[in-house]
Amino acid sequence: MAKALVTKQELALIALQEIRRFPGSEHVTTVEVEHQIDKVLQTNWTLHVFTGEGANMARIQFAINTTRKRLRHRYDLRPES
Repeated sequence: MAKALVTKQELALIALQEIRRFPGSEHVTTVEVEHQIDKVLQTNWTLHVFTGEGANMARIQFAINTTRKRLRHRYDLRPES
């Protein structure tokens, strides 16, 4: 199954929405996507997640890891023009 090609902004929005679905992740404020080739995970991106005060980092880390696993099978970054 081929992965969908998306922009950094599209993937960041998708990831933010996915992460915020997890209980305890309401303090996540921003997700940024960086182009990074990872041959082991077979992706061309990585996520950087930013939180506000009062965040439960253990819950948020679980949400991030689960979201990365889900999204890495579905999306790759579109080559930038």
